[in-house]
Amino acid sequence: MSLSILVTGGAGYLGSIMVPDLLGLGHKVTVLDNFLYKQNSLAPVCRDPNFQVINGDARLAETVAPLLAKSDVVIPLGSRSISWVTASQSASP
Repeated sequence: MSLSILVTGGAGYLGSIMVPDLLGLGHKVTVLDNFLYKQNSLAPVCRDPNFQVINGDARLAETVAPLLAKSDVVIPLGSRSISWVTASQSASP
């Protein structure tokens, strides 16, 4: 059974290990990450048709809500804060 999986913070160390494995199992994987550390750990899977990467802030409800609506599973690997913020608040860390 193929699942649609959202991985927040998926470009970090854990995501770089987990995401290729999930794709290898036939799942559709969306990674939401702000790429704070300019990492390219997901480069090997970028051409996979079941992979999507979104450069965004997991603290923003308007970013996360549509992704949640399309996901069967959420794997929260990272976020700078657990509280929701508005787009104008995310400009300053």
